[in-house]
Amino acid sequence: MKTRNLIILSICCGLLILFAGGFKLFQVATDRAEVPVNLLGKESTIGDMTVNVQSITENSDGISVSIAMRGVAGDSVIDGWRLLGDGKVLEPSGAVVTGACDASTVVLDDEATIQCVLRFAAVKAVQAVAYTRAGEQRQWAP
Repeated sequence: MKTRNLIILSICCGLLILFAGGFKLFQVATDRAEVPVNLLGKESTIGDMTVNVQSITENSDGISVSIAMRGVAGDSVIDGWRLLGDGKVLEPSGAVVTGACDASTVVLDDEATIQCVLRFAAVKAVQAVAYTRAGEQRQWAP
């Protein structure tokens, strides 16, 4: 083959790759990744953990979220939980309070369900409580 033919062929291949990349970019830009919002009390399995938000209560001290979890023994209970409210993402307080999950609270064993309360700072409007694990996320709304 002549050099001129090879150059023309490589330019055509480059343009084909450029158009295919542009088409894929357009496909990805129009995809909508939606996270389903569960009702309170609905149990969900995320990775190797089964979780349930039973209630969300607001008072002057902050937001209390009653949860139940079972799954991997020894995993921290408060890891992965977030509160979405007032356009902010809040992490649970690790403070030690009677009946509340704190930084030392762990899942007991694979079959036992642990129930406790997550404490969050006060917000004007709670949009959802989210739990993230193994690259997945679930949300519960009041």
